[in-house]
Order: sequence, then C-alpha cells, then structure tokens
Amino acid sequence: MRVAAAAALLLVSLPAAAEVRLVVPEANAPRSGTFEVIFLNDGAAAAKLDAPKMIVVAEGEAAIEGPAPTEIAPGGFARVIYRLTSVPAAPAPQVAVAASTATPQEAESTGLGRFETYEPMYALVGANPSDAKLQLSFRYRLFGHQPREFTTGAGSREWRAGIYFGYIQRMFWDLSEESIPMYDITFSPELFLRAVSPGSTSVGAPMLGIQAGLRHHSNGKDGAGSRSYNTLYVEPSVGFGLGNGWTLTTAPRFWAYVGSKEGNERIARYRGYTGLTIDLKQQDGFGLRTFLQGNLSGGRGSAEVDMSYSLRRWTGLNLYLHSQLYTGYGEALIDYDERNTRLRFGIGIVR
Repeated sequence: MRVAAAAALLLVSLPAAAEVRLVVPEANAPRSGTFEVIFLNDGAAAAKLDAPKMIVVAEGEAAIEGPAPTEIAPGGFARVIYRLTSVPAAPAPQVAVAASTATPQEAESTGLGRFETYEPMYALVGANPSDAKLQLSFRYRLFGHQPREFTTGAGSREWRAGIYFGYIQRMFWDLSEESIPMYDITFSPELFLRAVSPGSTSVGAPMLGIQAGLRHHSNGKDGAGSRSYNTLYVEPSVGFGLGNGWTLTTAPRFWAYVGSKEGNERIARYRGYTGLTIDLKQQDGFGLRTFLQGNLSGGRGSAEVDMSYSLRRWTGLNLYLHSQLYTGYGEALIDYDERNTRLRFGIGIVR
C-alpha cells in the first residue's frame, strides 16, 4: 500500500500556531513497527510544536515514541518517531492536516499547495510629498510534492523541488493630485533555485541557505519613460534562533547585469552590484528589517528600513502595523537617478 505524502491523519489537532504542517513521507510497503513523520514550519518565524500523542495512518493507530522537539525554526522542520499500536478493522474517517481549509491532496492538485509567501507585502501612505506605496509578492514551486528542505528516497535530495517562479510588484501613487495617478510600477518576475539546511530547535544553531536566480525589472512603459534591465544574482543566508520567539537572519546579495540596458545604461551607478538584508523579528511581536544596496566604488546607494509589530497578539488579526523609511537612489525605476527620502506608515500582510 502506498501512502500519499500529505495523507497523515491526526486524532488531536495542532495548536493555533497554525503554520505547522504534518507530513508522512511515502512508503513503498505497508508500515510496521516505528516510522517517521515530519512537522514543517511554512512560516517566516519560529513556531511552537505540540506533537500529538496519537495519529492515524492507513495502517492503523500510532503513538509517539520518545521526546519530540518543542519548537521549529522558520522554514525548517522537525522529525518525530511514531510506533504502530493497532490495525483498524475497517477504514476510519480521516481528517487531513493542512495550513489551509483544503486537504493537501486538493491543494496540490489545484496548485495552491505550491504557492508560498516571498518578499514583504504592505500598503503604506506618506506625507510631504503625499504618496502611497503598495508591494505584492509570492513564489510558486514548479516541481515536486515536497519543499526543498526535505530528503527523498535513500537520503538523496530532490533538487528540482527548489526551483521557483517568483514575482514582486511595487506600485507608487501620487496622492497630491486630484485623480491620484499611478506614478510608477515596478514588475519583477524571476526564476530561482533555493535550498536551505534543516531548521534547528537549538538556540544559536545556524540555519544556512542559498538562493540564485535571474530577475527581470521593468516599469512596463515605452519611449523615454521606459525602464528595464535584468540581473543574475546569488544570495547566501544564515539565520539564528535567539530564544523567546526571536530570530535573526542576514543575507548578502551579489548580482551582475545581463542583457540589454538600452536607455538605462547608468542604472548600475545608482543600484550597484551588492546588497545586504538584515532581518530581526519576534514571532507575534516586533520586527526590524533593513535592506542596503549600492555602488561601493561610486558612493551611491540606498537604505530601506522596515519596522513592524504583529496585531495577532492583541486582535487575532494576521496583520502588522508597518512603517518604512527609504533614503537614497532608485526606489522607483522611473527616477532611479534621483535621490529622495520617504517615511510612510500603514498595514503589513507579510513581513
């Protein structure tokens, strides 16, 4: 009997930390004795794990064996051992555990299970000048039924499960005009390969990662207002659990310009070839994210500092109070060679 990868069935529900999914790896034959299940943290923050004492799989009931981790690092997973204790006389009603209302099989067949959050998403408003900024983003796993963090087969890695299509859209409105015109839009589709080491529940233990890809930047305009270029980049990262729900991640990025930069030959002078992201946050608490980029030899660049605070603790809403300070060159493509400083406030959806 072959059990689908996400067909694990719980007798006890997981707590409302809610970004933890239970996955039973595929088996080539009916299970007997002990077997391993995996709890995956899909979220961007550490999640508490209260592994159920009993679960139901196709072969029968199984009880937890031995101690289990109590916390899973962001993007990581924990392995828990279960032992079969009984075989049902007839198939029992089964309830699949998933991060959404759809079962894992339904989510996978429709593609919903392959969509993931990517860059921060927010809606912000600023003054002097009066404007608004909106950012949307997602990534979509192109291959495989399991994220890249998992091993498959006899310890081998299914590398294709780390290939993603990513998308970022950044929009600017001029609120000072009566018609509130769209000032500029940056469309940034990309194709990338991502891999991270398994998450650790130990405070101070590093989680290493790397991402490399090809990203296109365009404002969708024609003529003198057209802005378009491509970058080939690599971004290693290292993250640490600091305890009490706090995590710290640093990720330097290095890129090269490829293809035509016709009409935008000076873009490298202002956006440079290097960047650095530093992300400090607490689950259901405060967050501070800084992104620096620029041309080290030319002395031009920019800094974007985001501060956020989760509303979940006080209201139950999966939203954040969000503020952002941007200073330097290149916030919008249309005027990448002009220096400006903007302070905005609003609501965040993903941080």
